[in-house]
Amino acid sequence: MYCPRCLVEYREGFTLCADCRVKLKPGVPPPPDPPEPDVELVTVLETSDPVLLSLARSTLEETRIEFTEKGAVYLDGARPSYMLDWFGNAACILVRQEDEAKARELLQSLTIAKS
Repeated sequence: MYCPRCLVEYREGFTLCADCRVKLKPGVPPPPDPPEPDVELVTVLETSDPVLLSLARSTLEETRIEFTEKGAVYLDGARPSYMLDWFGNAACILVRQEDEAKARELLQSLTIAKS
């Protein structure tokens, strides 16, 4: 016996889940879904220019391309008020491997326009 909502197993004789108050099902709960594979991230922009970094973030957000950043330090937790790391290292924007071509195309237009 198991609860179809929370998947907790019960001994025979129980009919209702103590937590969910849902009628139990016979048998054992289904196996959990397999974990999602690790996502391959690629760097699509590396810059020491905070303005370019901010433009890149906005562009990727507008086009709904998921990304993460490495090397940018945010002040007071407020976006986009940030500076680059204390040692002057460039900040990087990383995207999923399957989004790389589209992200590079979008960001290339920013770097050309900024030049």
